[in-house]
Amino acid sequence: MAAERTIPVDPESTIKELFAQVEDEPVVVSVGRERFRIVREKKDIWANYDPEKARAAIRAAAGALASSGIDFDAWNEEIREQRGQYSAGRPYDE
Repeated sequence: MAAERTIPVDPESTIKELFAQVEDEPVVVSVGRERFRIVREKKDIWANYDPEKARAAIRAAAGALASSGIDFDAWNEEIREQRGQYSAGRPYDE
Protein backbone atom coordinates (compact mmCIF):
# COMPACT_ATOMS: atom_id res chain seq x y z
CA MET A 1 0.00 0.00 0.00
CA ALA A 2 1.24 3.48 -0.81
CA ALA A 3 2.20 5.85 1.97
CA GLU A 4 -0.72 7.87 3.24
CA ARG A 5 -0.57 11.62 2.74
CA THR A 6 -2.77 14.04 4.67
CA ILE A 7 -3.89 17.30 3.10
CA PRO A 8 -5.21 19.67 5.76
CA VAL A 9 -8.39 21.56 4.86
CA ASP A 10 -9.46 24.72 6.65
CA PRO A 11 -12.80 23.93 8.35
CA GLU A 12 -13.99 27.40 7.35
CA SER A 13 -13.47 26.70 3.62
CA THR A 14 -16.34 26.01 1.24
CA ILE A 15 -15.01 22.51 0.55
CA LYS A 16 -16.41 21.43 3.93
CA GLU A 17 -19.83 21.22 2.22
CA LEU A 18 -18.43 18.52 -0.06
CA PHE A 19 -17.10 16.50 2.87
CA ALA A 20 -20.41 16.87 4.70
CA GLN A 21 -21.97 14.73 1.93
CA VAL A 22 -19.64 11.81 2.67
CA GLU A 23 -21.45 9.40 4.96
CA ASP A 24 -21.15 5.60 4.89
CA GLU A 25 -20.61 5.25 1.15
CA PRO A 26 -17.64 6.73 -0.74
CA VAL A 27 -18.21 9.88 -2.80
CA VAL A 28 -16.54 10.33 -6.19
CA VAL A 29 -15.51 13.88 -7.03
CA SER A 30 -15.06 14.61 -10.72
CA VAL A 31 -12.63 17.38 -11.69
CA GLY A 32 -12.44 17.57 -15.45
CA ARG A 33 -11.40 14.09 -16.58
CA GLU A 34 -10.01 13.08 -13.19
CA ARG A 35 -12.01 11.31 -10.50
CA PHE A 36 -11.22 11.26 -6.79
CA ARG A 37 -12.81 8.95 -4.23
CA ILE A 38 -13.48 10.37 -0.78
CA VAL A 39 -14.15 7.95 2.06
CA ARG A 40 -15.00 8.90 5.63
CA GLU A 41 -12.78 7.15 8.16
CA LYS A 42 -14.69 4.93 10.53
CA LYS A 43 -14.50 6.02 14.11
CA ASP A 44 -15.40 3.44 16.74
CA ILE A 45 -16.81 0.24 15.27
CA TRP A 46 -17.84 -0.91 18.73
CA ALA A 47 -19.74 2.26 19.67
CA ASN A 48 -23.19 0.71 19.10
CA TYR A 49 -22.26 -2.89 19.90
CA ASP A 50 -24.81 -4.65 22.05
CA PRO A 51 -23.60 -8.06 23.25
CA GLU A 52 -27.14 -9.17 24.12
CA LYS A 53 -28.34 -8.44 20.57
CA ALA A 54 -25.34 -10.36 19.21
CA ARG A 55 -26.14 -13.37 21.43
CA ALA A 56 -29.81 -13.21 20.42
CA ALA A 57 -28.83 -13.21 16.72
CA ILE A 58 -26.57 -16.23 17.25
CA ARG A 59 -29.35 -18.07 19.09
CA ALA A 60 -31.83 -17.18 16.31
CA ALA A 61 -29.44 -18.52 13.64
CA ALA A 62 -28.65 -21.71 15.54
CA GLY A 63 -29.90 -24.74 13.67
CA ALA A 64 -30.34 -22.91 10.37
CA LEU A 65 -27.99 -25.32 8.60
CA ALA A 66 -29.46 -28.34 10.36
CA SER A 67 -32.86 -27.67 8.78
CA SER A 68 -31.28 -27.29 5.32
CA GLY A 69 -30.64 -31.02 4.94
CA ILE A 70 -26.86 -30.63 4.67
CA ASP A 71 -24.71 -33.74 5.20
CA PHE A 72 -22.44 -32.46 8.00
CA ASP A 73 -20.02 -35.40 7.82
CA ALA A 74 -19.43 -34.82 4.09
CA TRP A 75 -19.22 -31.06 4.65
CA ASN A 76 -16.65 -31.38 7.42
CA GLU A 77 -14.61 -33.82 5.33
CA GLU A 78 -14.60 -31.37 2.41
CA ILE A 79 -13.41 -28.58 4.72
CA ARG A 80 -10.59 -30.80 6.03
CA GLU A 81 -9.54 -31.59 2.44
CA GLN A 82 -9.56 -27.90 1.47
CA ARG A 83 -7.47 -26.96 4.50
CA GLY A 84 -4.89 -29.53 3.49
CA GLN A 85 -4.32 -27.91 0.10
CA TYR A 86 -1.61 -25.35 -0.53
CA SER A 87 -2.80 -21.77 -1.10
CA ALA A 88 -0.87 -18.52 -1.47
CA GLY A 89 -0.08 -16.83 1.82
CA ARG A 90 -0.87 -19.88 3.90
CA PRO A 91 1.84 -22.02 5.50
CA TYR A 92 2.14 -25.43 3.92
CA ASP A 93 3.08 -28.43 6.06
CA GLU A 94 4.59 -31.25 4.03
